[in-house]
Amino acid sequence: MNFDKLHELIPYCKGGKKHVLTMQPYNAITLAMPGRHALDTSPVGGDFVVMVDDENNEWMRHQFTHSDIFDDLSQKAKVQKDFTLGLLHAYFLVIKGADPEKFDVDTEEQYIGMHPTTFLYAVQCLAVAEHRRYHHYESKFGGRYLPFRFSAGIVEGLWSAMDATQIQRRGRPGVEQLERQKGLPEFTKELMK
Repeated sequence: MNFDKLHELIPYCKGGKKHVLTMQPYNAITLAMPGRHALDTSPVGGDFVVMVDDENNEWMRHQFTHSDIFDDLSQKAKVQKDFTLGLLHAYFLVIKGADPEKFDVDTEEQYIGMHPTTFLYAVQCLAVAEHRRYHHYESKFGGRYLPFRFSAGIVEGLWSAMDATQIQRRGRPGVEQLERQKGLPEFTKELMK
């Protein structure tokens, strides 16, 4: 499903600190609500946790984070640069609204890390969570676009997954610092057009 449909499908949920509701929008993806930032969304209750099942990583309902994106793309780029650039392009289109199920990710080849289709599902779900919390920053390419901007620099070899992980909590100012110091990734230039 596309970004807007997924956003519409995921319920808003208020409650205590425990996850009182789960749903599976895709195979290998479970969303648990409310997330710890449920009170920080408008309307209230929009945050959720993205959990991933992935055989290669031996994950079962693993809480998927930005660092997981960075590490996965870094591992893939070291071994299969062209494949990873193609996956990054699909990631770019998914956060802009495309349906991750429409991409024919060639899985005949061996790949490292997460299954590519599961990766696209997970980053789309995480982008919806980021959108719900930080949509007001999207005009400056924060919000749902922020993890992608960090990822573009990793895949294009401008900075490491460790660099991104160490500074990502600073949000948009963090990625802008990396971009000033190490260069603006081509995919980020495309995003900003």
